Amino acid sequence: MELDDVSFQFLQEITDGFSMERILGEGAFGVVYKGVTENGDAVAVKKLRLRDGKLGYKQLQNEFYNLKKLKHENIVQILGYCYETKEITLIMPDGSKISADERYTTLCFEYLHNGSLQKHLSDEFSELDWHTQFKIIKGICDGLKYIHVEKEKPIYHLDLKPDIILLDKDMVAKIADFGLSRIFGNELTWITQSPYGTLIGYVLGYRPPEYIDSGEISEKFDIFSLGVVMIRIVTGPKGYPKCLDMSSDEFIDQVQRNWRNRLQANRITDSALETYCHQVKTCTQIALDSVQKDRHKRPDIQWTAWTGNNNLTTYKII
Repeated sequence: MELDDVSFQFLQEITDGFSMERILGEGAFGVVYKGVTENGDAVAVKKLRLRDGKLGYKQLQNEFYNLKKLKHENIVQILGYCYETKEITLIMPDGSKISADERYTTLCFEYLHNGSLQKHLSDEFSELDWHTQFKIIKGICDGLKYIHVEKEKPIYHLDLKPDIILLDKDMVAKIADFGLSRIFGNELTWITQSPYGTLIGYVLGYRPPEYIDSGEISEKFDIFSLGVVMIRIVTGPKGYPKCLDMSSDEFIDQVQRNWRNRLQANRITDSALETYCHQVKTCTQIALDSVQKDRHKRPDIQWTAWTGNNNLTTYKII
């Protein structure tokens, strides 16, 4: 679906006037609605909240086209934008009327049928089998690698969590919302301190200690967040910070033992069982290394051995 520059009226029509029934989610930057066109095509429409009023048409347009250049199967594709200012009449308490400008700023993204990863992390193991979980982990890593090292200038997400990892109909993971940090620039730091939306990054531990303590930002910010996400995929929502209460070896052994029991209960064959258990162990070790307090000890997002059978055997620390 090609949208590019679209009118606010069109977006109102395809979202039933931004009705409550069409809400897909809500975050610090705005509310996301499901839009359906006359042809039956679905699109995600994010109606932005703007804090300081400084975002102009040219800036939004430039950033939209910058983001549209990002082409990767593990990054949510941006499709269109709307920036309109309309004059409205306000009635004051004394009955007088004044004119004011009302601004509408909206971004459109591809629609992902299986929603956010958060919806699938509902119990100790989640509803997903290991093959699907491993595919999701690999997809998140590949998406981060793309924006960290495969672009001319690195892009840091700075708000990675299960809520913004979306899943398509084939359960392929796609990272969303990272582009909004480019649009809002320095304002992002202010927004993360607001009492909603990305505050979840603090409460659930997705933000690294160096940022909480001194506001320091680097590529290892996203690595820390990735580690927490991986732990919660492999062990369930309570896996972090539970892992902080035991040694790495003890935690890895416990996770691997739990998965072995689950896989055996599902009658996984011996050859596949050992492969899956090895993947569980390796992903858990990478996740624990990624949440180390010292950012210099965290791994880089440069994987060195995704083999043909999806058996991750090693990774490189830079």
